[in-house]
Amino acid sequence: MLSSPLVRRMLLILGSFGVLCLVVLGLVSLSVTTTDGVSKLRARMFVAEISLLIVGLSLLVRLTSRWVMPLVQLSQAARILAEGQYPPRIAVEQDDELSRLAHVFNDMVQKVELRIEELKSNQQRVTSDNEQLATVLEAMVEGVIAVDQDEQILLANMAAVRLLDLKTFNVVGRRVWEAIRLPQIHELIRTTLENDAQHRLEIAVPWTYSTVAVVASRLPGSPCPGVVLVLHDVTELRRLENLRRDFVSNVSHELKTPLAAITAYADTLMNGALEDHDVSLTFVGRIAEQSDRLNSLILDLLELARIESGEHIFHVDAVDVNEVLRASIDSHQAIATSKQITLAADFSEPKLRGQADSEGLRTIVDNLIGNAINYTRPGGKVVIRSRREAPWIVFEVEDNGVGIAKEFQARIFERFFRVDRARSREVGGTGLGLSIVKHLCQLFGGNITVKSQVGQGSTFTVQLEASE
Repeated sequence: MLSSPLVRRMLLILGSFGVLCLVVLGLVSLSVTTTDGVSKLRARMFVAEISLLIVGLSLLVRLTSRWVMPLVQLSQAARILAEGQYPPRIAVEQDDELSRLAHVFNDMVQKVELRIEELKSNQQRVTSDNEQLATVLEAMVEGVIAVDQDEQILLANMAAVRLLDLKTFNVVGRRVWEAIRLPQIHELIRTTLENDAQHRLEIAVPWTYSTVAVVASRLPGSPCPGVVLVLHDVTELRRLENLRRDFVSNVSHELKTPLAAITAYADTLMNGALEDHDVSLTFVGRIAEQSDRLNSLILDLLELARIESGEHIFHVDAVDVNEVLRASIDSHQAIATSKQITLAADFSEPKLRGQADSEGLRTIVDNLIGNAINYTRPGGKVVIRSRREAPWIVFEVEDNGVGIAKEFQARIFERFFRVDRARSREVGGTGLGLSIVKHLCQLFGGNITVKSQVGQGSTFTVQLEASE
């Protein structure tokens, strides 16, 4: 309490008053001749002065406790509140202006405390919402970029960084033209800032060989505070659309060719060729040949469709791979002999059990051996090998036929793809066999690869999961 400037000031006044009284008493004493009456007067004056000091001290104590102390408490409480802490409540005992001031101050402190608690709660809620938003944005497959009216990046999630292959992850705060080196996006942002319409654009990102669809929308507010971009990777979608178009075109072509041949032969027979026995037999044979080719094409298309859609149910179980290989070799032996091609088997173990469906595995082997025979010249050789390479069972179909150029090896498993279309039709191929083989291998949890060199032959290698 004594540290208060107001208390010190009042003590100073009281001390000055006491000193003044002593000085006056001393001057009076010096100016009056000492007698018994004077001595008595001095004693009375001293007693009066002491009494006056006691009364002044009492008044000071009362004044301090009544007025000064509440002011000191108010000052200390205000200082504590200014430091961001909660001050204790000031006791209100009287009903006067100072007490009312203390009461108002207590109400203010209570409201400030409630407001601070509310602000803390709001801050925690905003922080939690921001963390949830950041988590959602980072988990999104779509890229999101927010840009202000000055084309400065406000937000960019990792998907956007990946889709646009941004060289730095710290793009927030940078200009769009500095972080994103795609002029189409710069123009899209400017166009969206200028009008209210939502804009869409597909951009080819040359350095990632991908296609990105961008949707630009204005942020709400007037004037417009910025633009938000949502990016979708449509590379696979566009690839599938191209495959679909190619497939429709190829199917139309493949169906049209035998139908056109059948129509031509039939028209020729109807126009008088039936009278020539030899010619009619030849044409009927060609019609039967094209009909068989058309039937094979339709059956392969249906088989591939069932495999891809999952309608064809396969029972994947432990299968003796060597047994399936031997059965397929035996069924192709007569064809190979007629074409002067040697079929040979090289099995490292008598039995090799792998995970597959026996019917599906037979389809794989028949296609590979049939292709090897068809594309091997007379006098050539086709070797079928099998071995264990943990955790796989591996079998190979190797031939010394015409081979496949390196640039075509990645595409030979596509539907209707043929390296030599003329030769493929000559041997009766539909262009779907290897595509069916690849889908079956993947369905059984395995894979297929090819190694080939033009003029030296090809080797197709199939891996199946080994059974315990």
